[in-house]
Amino acid sequence: MHTDEPAWKFRGILKNWMLEYHSFLVKGMMKFPENSKGGGKMDRFIEDLLVLIHQKDKRFLIGVSGHGAAGKTTFTQKFAGRIGSDRVNVLNTDPYITDSAVRKNTMITYDWNGKEHTFKMTACHPAAHHIPSLERDMKMLKKGMDLYTLDTGWLPSELLSANKKVTIAEGMSVAFLDQSLFDLSIYFYTDGETEFLRRSGRDIKERGMELAYLKQSHDERRVQYEIFMHAHSELFDVVVNTSGDGFVVEKNEGFDSED
Repeated sequence: MHTDEPAWKFRGILKNWMLEYHSFLVKGMMKFPENSKGGGKMDRFIEDLLVLIHQKDKRFLIGVSGHGAAGKTTFTQKFAGRIGSDRVNVLNTDPYITDSAVRKNTMITYDWNGKEHTFKMTACHPAAHHIPSLERDMKMLKKGMDLYTLDTGWLPSELLSANKKVTIAEGMSVAFLDQSLFDLSIYFYTDGETEFLRRSGRDIKERGMELAYLKQSHDERRVQYEIFMHAHSELFDVVVNTSGDGFVVEKNEGFDSED
């Protein structure tokens, strides 16, 4: 037992070093800091959106989507904060995703780069979302009807008021809706490396997951994203690439913007 102690200590030191190095890579990529290049561009983008909304004299429904850790929630929170809570509803669409306890037992098979893959269904697959329910709720909001959001164990129900001028529906589920439901739709995405660094920083620190397992699951999730989800970005009015700490508007057919 005594002879194994140095090796045990070395493994512990190595693991801690890897976690510290990974944290160094992740630092500054979880959100867009105010003084970063991406943060400044996001601020200008939001200012242009506020001008657009001010010009409208009717209810305005905005859809925001993208894969996990793409920056859609950071953007939505900042944008909604600028509009003001008395003028905006925010609908988090995550409750419309099938529970992970079900998805982890739902295996799907798909081809990627000439190789057959079998893995659990992730939220990048359209079948992981209850689209009819979300579509119904979007139509209610569009027609000016009040709506109570779904009550979950992690997100309590709240009233979305038709008296508020702006409603933002945010989440992965939005990607699989008919985009004509929205007055403006915005899609966020990153490259695979950025997504992995942002997601794994949270999962390693908060959930104690192993980096090797996270890398494997991320790789399969990313493949499913490329196959089943990314093509839907072509139907959005605006597409934003937030790889690294950037904020690059690659497509804008919805409104005038400096970027």
